Amino acid sequence: MSIRMSRSIRLVFLGWYTVGLALMLSVGVPDSLGFANGIFLLLYAIYAVELYGRAAMDERKLWARVIAVGVITFFVEWIGVRTSWPFGDYSYTPLLGWALDGVPIAIACAWVGVLLNGILLSDGHSRWKRALHTGLWTVLIDLVLDPVAFVREMWIWTDHEGVVAYLGVPINNFISWFLLSALLSLVFPLVKHPRLVRREAARLMQLILLMFGVLGIKDGLIIPLAIALIGAAVAEGVARIDTSTKKLTI
Repeated sequence: MSIRMSRSIRLVFLGWYTVGLALMLSVGVPDSLGFANGIFLLLYAIYAVELYGRAAMDERKLWARVIAVGVITFFVEWIGVRTSWPFGDYSYTPLLGWALDGVPIAIACAWVGVLLNGILLSDGHSRWKRALHTGLWTVLIDLVLDPVAFVREMWIWTDHEGVVAYLGVPINNFISWFLLSALLSLVFPLVKHPRLVRREAARLMQLILLMFGVLGIKDGLIIPLAIALIGAAVAEGVARIDTSTKKLTI
C-alpha cells in the first residue's frame, strides 16, 4: 500500500473519530447519521489492516486472512445472539447499522480492528506467546468498550439471576473474547513490524480506549475510564520500549 494511501486512511479515520466523539460528547449523533457508528468500525478495521500490511507480506494473503476472521467472528456472533453461547444472552440494536439476520456487519469489522491492533502490540517471538498477549489486549479493550456500548444501547445484555457480571456484562463474555482472539491470532504469521508501525498501533489503541473511557464518564461509568487510562499507559510503555531499544519486535 502506498504512502499516500496510508496517509489518506489515517486522516479519514482521525477525522471521523474527532467529529464523532465531539458529537457524542455534546449534542449526540443525529438519527440521520446513525450509520456513522458502523462506518467508524469499518475505518478502524481498514486502518488496522493497513498498519499490519506495512510489513513485507503478500497483500492478497493478508486480505484473505482478514476476510476469514471477519466471516468466522460474524458466524460466532450469529450463534451468540441465537443461543447465548459463548458470550452470554444479548441482542443487537439498529445503532451499528445494516445487519444480517440480527447481527450487524460492522461487528465483524470491530473484531478485525481489535484483533489486529492487539497483534501489533503483542510479543512477536512465538505464535503462542503472541496469542496470549493478543487475548489480553482484546479483553482490555472490551472491558472499556462493552459497558459503555451497553449503556448506549448498541447492544443489550439480558440480566440473569446468579450470573457473575461486570457492569452488566457477563464474565464469560470476556473469557470468550480472550479465547477467540487468541486463537484467531494464530491465523496470522509471525511478522517483524517496524517500531514506527508499532508506535502508531499504540496510538490507535490509545484512541480507542480513551474514546470509550471518556464516553463512559458521560454515562456515569468511572471504572471503564480507569481501565482505559491504565491500558493507554501500558500501550505507551510498549511504544517507548520499542523506540528506546530500536527493536523490530519485543
